[in-house]
Amino acid sequence: REYRRSRAAMQRLQPDSDTLTLYQSLKADDLAVSKEVTEENRHGQGSDKLAWFWRINSATNSQKSEWMYEFYRVNWLKAKARYDRWSEELKLVQHEMHWTVRWFQNQELMWRRRSGESIKNGHKAYAEKQAFMWAEFAAEGMKGF
Repeated sequence: REYRRSRAAMQRLQPDSDTLTLYQSLKADDLAVSKEVTEENRHGQGSDKLAWFWRINSATNSQKSEWMYEFYRVNWLKAKARYDRWSEELKLVQHEMHWTVRWFQNQELMWRRRSGESIKNGHKAYAEKQAFMWAEFAAEGMKGF
């Protein structure tokens, strides 16, 4: 609100076009809170843009360059940390799926053993049905991952 009033007063003074280009109108998108803090694992972070008012600097060009260099360095480090977390998560999920398939196979073997030990036909049929179900789970898991 204050910026908009100040900009309107500046426009009434009829500044040169370079000044108006430097101090642009504020839009709602410029004031949006960065989702990086609240949703650090969200998709589409590569297309985030720095609002124009963060890029202006009344200091010398060398100071401006240092500030922007630091900004981009920090953003690169954040992106690298996200990549590292995602890589680790991928490895964990792959191992978890391998362990899940192994557990399905173990359940199949356990029910096959029970089927072989069963004396009654009903128990044997149920154990075979369970073994088949766990074998199907294992096959689906291997196919999917």
